[in-house]
Amino acid sequence: MPSITKLHIRKNLPVKNTNAELSLQKKGANRLYSLLLSILCLIACFNGELSAQTIEPAGIFGDNMVLQQGINAPIWGKASPHQVIRLFFAGKQLTTQTDQQGNWRFNLPKHAAGGPFRIVIADHTDSVVFSHVMVGEVWLASGQSNMQFTLHEAKNSVQEIQEANYPDIRFFTVEHAISQKPLTKVQGEWKICNPENAGNFSAVAYFFARELNRDKKVPVGIISSSWGATPAEAWTSGDALLKHPDFKDSVTHYRQKQEDWELLYRNYLAASEAAKKTNGKPPIMPAQKNYPTALFNAMIAPLIPYSMRGVIWYQGENNANNSRGIQYRSLFPLLIRDWRNQWKNDTLPFVFVQLANFKERNAEPVFTDNWALLREAQLLTLRLPHTGMAVTIDIGDAKTIHPTNKQDVGKRLYLAANHVAYHAAGEYSGPLYKNMMIQGNRITVSFRHTGSGLMSKGDALDGFAVAGSDRKFYWADATISGNKVILSCAQVSHPVAVRYAWAINPPAGLYNKEGLPATPFRTDDW
Repeated sequence: MPSITKLHIRKNLPVKNTNAELSLQKKGANRLYSLLLSILCLIACFNGELSAQTIEPAGIFGDNMVLQQGINAPIWGKASPHQVIRLFFAGKQLTTQTDQQGNWRFNLPKHAAGGPFRIVIADHTDSVVFSHVMVGEVWLASGQSNMQFTLHEAKNSVQEIQEANYPDIRFFTVEHAISQKPLTKVQGEWKICNPENAGNFSAVAYFFARELNRDKKVPVGIISSSWGATPAEAWTSGDALLKHPDFKDSVTHYRQKQEDWELLYRNYLAASEAAKKTNGKPPIMPAQKNYPTALFNAMIAPLIPYSMRGVIWYQGENNANNSRGIQYRSLFPLLIRDWRNQWKNDTLPFVFVQLANFKERNAEPVFTDNWALLREAQLLTLRLPHTGMAVTIDIGDAKTIHPTNKQDVGKRLYLAANHVAYHAAGEYSGPLYKNMMIQGNRITVSFRHTGSGLMSKGDALDGFAVAGSDRKFYWADATISGNKVILSCAQVSHPVAVRYAWAINPPAGLYNKEGLPATPFRTDDW
């Protein structure tokens, strides 16, 4: 008699069958799956035993997931060493063997957008089934609190959640974790976009996904991995940070320490729950949360090499403190190159949000501003190929660092992504500074991305300041002339420098006629 064969089937999530799935079933598209499942069930019943699960796909895989279309999407995990593993997907069978550590990996055949599908992964004792799998466009959404900010908190949240019925949009929200070393396991679950689930989705990522789904008419998967009040270096790998002079010593130091950062965070969570039950004083978040590499190790590394089209990123507030905007000029591009290297994709699209306006507006031009320096660093990052930026200088909130208008943020991110990742025609950016020409007491400023023309919102075009060689800035009178802006100022007879929207919450009235705001800039390096 053959050795005992044991069966383990992952239960489907309670998802209503779609018309597409019913149609596929009627056409017999799932016959291979049904046959395999029947055989495994008969064998298991005959032997009358069940064993512990031996096949463990990586935690990012599950029911309702979306796989990237048009590439050989990888699926990987653990099993017993030197074990033959088979995978069944879309009528095809793949076979591999685990290595000495029990690692296995498949690269699926390229597939066009569609679904739902089932994936069966089996060895001679175990079987794992993923149901309601879609193939489409996958994006990683990451950053700090404005990316974590949920649809529950967004403008018009009640109506938005009621209307969030997009079964082809799926979200995987990575649970918060920190680690001193790169992890292989991640916690989370793929959720279908419906009114029951959508309120807990990242609002920015949801509105981005909605635009993508409506435009491309394909399933969209969002892997949301973000955490409020976190710096960019925490999201960057240790190997990359060793190349940065400001972080190499700290990374080396942390790698030598014997602390268990995961345990520190678990203890914090336990203490938090205990404090809630007793109305006690809440514990302090472990400082290690923001240490260099802590979040990359725990919340990005386990996702690699999940197939995706690109990254959307909203972060920078934490790095604007203490005049770190200059440092961000090198740190942010380092993070982008690091992630591209990790995914082995030098052209991975990376689209990010430039910081919104915040706090009270200054009556006069300011000379130094931390947020202006951070925005400038973000602007300079566009020098990297395959990057795009959504400007939000006009849709922030003076009273909160978390503005609720995430609808326009998502739309502007998608405009940039549609150009960078999908090479769509049409204007996708607001005006960007090109050059200036000084003639006497006037400066003429030229722009790229003027679209169908420049325009101002309001009675006067505000936000421009000029300075002479004394480096003292005054508000300028600004006039649009075609695709240029002409500046003059009674207090500055010989202007040498221009700044626009240079403050944490500046006046900013310049747009193109497509309704996209101009990017803050300066022509000096003072």
